[in-house]
Amino acid sequence: MLCSNQRWGLIMFKKILLPLDLTEKHQAALETAAELAHQNQGEVFLLHVVEVIPGLTGEEERGFYQRLEQAARSHLGRLASTISRKKVPVRTNVVVGQRVPDTLRYAMEKGVDLIVLTSPPFQPEHPGAGLSSMAWKISVVASCPVLMVKGKPAT
Repeated sequence: MLCSNQRWGLIMFKKILLPLDLTEKHQAALETAAELAHQNQGEVFLLHVVEVIPGLTGEEERGFYQRLEQAARSHLGRLASTISRKKVPVRTNVVVGQRVPDTLRYAMEKGVDLIVLTSPPFQPEHPGAGLSSMAWKISVVASCPVLMVKGKPAT
């Protein structure tokens, strides 16, 4: 079974994961995840994975990752407050590791029903550029449904 919540043949998305980086490009995906959770009396999980950089020494590593984790927690907290104002339960988590495997592991551990991702923008001059994105990789290997949301075009 792909989803843990099904009723009358319809998939009910109760646990929605939104993996995020620290950019501001995820507004459309954030709104979509919040709306889907609201419609299904569900909750949203905001996740940021701080990518491990090989080669740092132990002393350098500790302070470096603590600063990155703090910045990520602050960013996720701001995003979570916008979801909370819509009366949707939201959880945040920051993980240090590898983005794709740790996002998929988190989804499995939490029993996520849907992963919402910001689609990489299409570049006509480089049509295959998005195929190396985290969003594309997750969409191919995730064991639950994935919704790719197009970001708003730059103005």
